[in-house]
Amino acid sequence: MKPSNRLCLLAQLCLVLPLAACSGLRSNEVVAQTYVLQAGTSALPADSANRAAPAGDTAQTLAIARPVAASGYDTDRIAVLRADGRFDSFSASRWAGDLPDVLQTALIDTQRASGSWRAVFADTTPFSAEQLLQIEVRQFQAEYGASGPPVVHVTLEGTLGQRSKREVLRTLHAESRVGAKEDRMGPVIAAFNAALADALQQLQTQLPH
Repeated sequence: MKPSNRLCLLAQLCLVLPLAACSGLRSNEVVAQTYVLQAGTSALPADSANRAAPAGDTAQTLAIARPVAASGYDTDRIAVLRADGRFDSFSASRWAGDLPDVLQTALIDTQRASGSWRAVFADTTPFSAEQLLQIEVRQFQAEYGASGPPVVHVTLEGTLGQRSKREVLRTLHAESRVGAKEDRMGPVIAAFNAALADALQQLQTQLPH
């Protein structure tokens, strides 16, 4: 074989071998499971879904702002407070979006289904609303004690205001704790949904009807 042909063959082998090696690689990274909060309309009384919106000029329009999250909660990670006080998150588990975005959707769904408003939408839409609801997430985590399954702790603070006058109409507070039945992600997520539904129902009782 001529030297020039031999060099050409070696060059081809150098290109092929890395590709063959890469095709056999397998990633050891654990794929994160995505969980959805499903507490929107379940936070309402049984007759709320069939309640008609107020007629005429008494019906108001409501814009719901993206919730403000305390440090550590403006993320898609599912927060955990360990027994020793460490603020952590569940590994390989995520919310379907950043927590404030997920909560904004739940708030909109709840208020639309309540029948208390002429229209409800996110404050980022081009429509103007008469009232604005701003929620702050103070607690939204699974808390572990010395033993047993965690307790989900949700605390929401809210402000309802008149947009045109920049006037605060009322302040809101909701806090809920729900224990998970087992220390597994399924029961823990169920506890998150139950705690959020309870907190949203508390907020609903403090809003105009």
